[in-house]
Amino acid sequence: MHPQRLVGWLAPLLVLAAFAAFLAAPPPARAVSDRPIMAFYYPWWEKSDWNYSRMSDLPAPTYSGGDDETLKRHIQQADDAGIDALICTWFGPDEERLNKRCLRMMELAPQMGRDLQFAIIPDQSAWGTLQNVDNLARAIGVLQRDFMSKPNYLTFQGKPVVFWFYPPSLGNLDTWKQLRAKADPNRQQYWFGGTDDFSFLEVYDALYYFDITWESRPGAAMASYAGRLDRYNKANGQNRPFIATVMPGYDDIKYRNGHARDRQGGEYYRGTWQTAIDRNAQAVVLTSFNEFFEGSHIEPSEQFGDLYLRLTKELSDKFRAEVGRGPCQTFPETGFSVCGRILEYWQQNGGLPVFGFPIGPQQMVMIEGKPFQAQEFERNRLELHPENARPYDVLLGRLGVDVLVRQSRDWQQFSKVTSAPNGCLYFADTGHSLCEPFLTYWKTHGLEFDGRSGYSHGESLALFGMPISEPQTEVLSDGNSYTVQWFERARFESHPQNRPPYHVLLGLLGVEIKK
Repeated sequence: MHPQRLVGWLAPLLVLAAFAAFLAAPPPARAVSDRPIMAFYYPWWEKSDWNYSRMSDLPAPTYSGGDDETLKRHIQQADDAGIDALICTWFGPDEERLNKRCLRMMELAPQMGRDLQFAIIPDQSAWGTLQNVDNLARAIGVLQRDFMSKPNYLTFQGKPVVFWFYPPSLGNLDTWKQLRAKADPNRQQYWFGGTDDFSFLEVYDALYYFDITWESRPGAAMASYAGRLDRYNKANGQNRPFIATVMPGYDDIKYRNGHARDRQGGEYYRGTWQTAIDRNAQAVVLTSFNEFFEGSHIEPSEQFGDLYLRLTKELSDKFRAEVGRGPCQTFPETGFSVCGRILEYWQQNGGLPVFGFPIGPQQMVMIEGKPFQAQEFERNRLELHPENARPYDVLLGRLGVDVLVRQSRDWQQFSKVTSAPNGCLYFADTGHSLCEPFLTYWKTHGLEFDGRSGYSHGESLALFGMPISEPQTEVLSDGNSYTVQWFERARFESHPQNRPPYHVLLGLLGVEIKK
């Protein structure tokens, strides 16, 4: 990213023809992934900026960044290429030109039927009035009011995103702490910091590398970043995400006599994407959509045509198909697939009898105010908690409690007992006992923690939780009365007409809570 905002002449008809073919009808809406692909976008260009004396390539066609037709073309190009969000460079609310252009893109995208999202990177490194904590905090307040309030403003882990670049231009770590305390004291935003100084994770929620092309091998910079991030997380008990950077190449020799990284006909770009896949990146930043001074653009150009848009589509699809999912099993009974770690957990801990069929896709859900990947099954909800070590990286929802709450029944008001008969278990924490016919079922099922045959008390407890009722008669959804007992994560049902082991069944709580 460079500190000056400058931006002429017409492109070959061949590139325009190729672009016309690329601009097909809008694709079906693509929900923003929980692992978003985000591209840096520069709206500052003017017709007078385009000149081979200062850059190695020119866009095709050249343009002014404030024209609606330009903004529409960029929205369509980015969306069709599989980009989830554009990160729009912003000099604050008092610099009218970029402020209007970023806002205008956010207005145009939904009018075009596009679900492209947007985030802002306030570039204090290039705009003097932002190099002050008070002024920058005020700008963030305006950003929150005018941008974050829009439905197509990007969120990550449930929070609106703000990107930052080159923190020394504002000050040291203490200065940034002052800014965060003033601008976002309750940490309601998600700040991505562009630095390799991991001490800044006291301020930022995640770090990213803006430029990785100083390494000749596409994966080398990310390997260094991954190692340092892993050491930081272990030393601090954290789970900060791995953010991969992808780049087609780089060349700012004409602009600032910097450095160049040859694109190798697209192979360098492919290598950076493969690194993102191999390292299971939780998000991708793409440098860049249209930074021509630095020669990192994927926008159609005189030198490369639309090659890098086509590669971005191919590689973003590959990323989505391969990252975070692992092997999948599709269940024709419900039409849903179970993949990766959730599938592994489902298979290892009881499968169909314990959890039932999947009744929805894996998706982000809010649990106690925090975003997690989860998937609903007939009898429970499996939640991914990557902040925990195995086997506790997958947790079960407390659907027994949740269903009772949905029914407006307070389980804490159920009749309690002070002891259990001989041969039964007593749970003092909830004041309930566990006896036959449910006791044997409880003891012979559980989560697999220790690799030994059978299930320990702790493994059964982890699967079902403690009893939160005594056995009681209830009318279930089929209109018949059954003896049931509620647990934190399950409802045991007695079906004496069935032969063992089917004389005890688990209630379809996942189905019931979706009704």
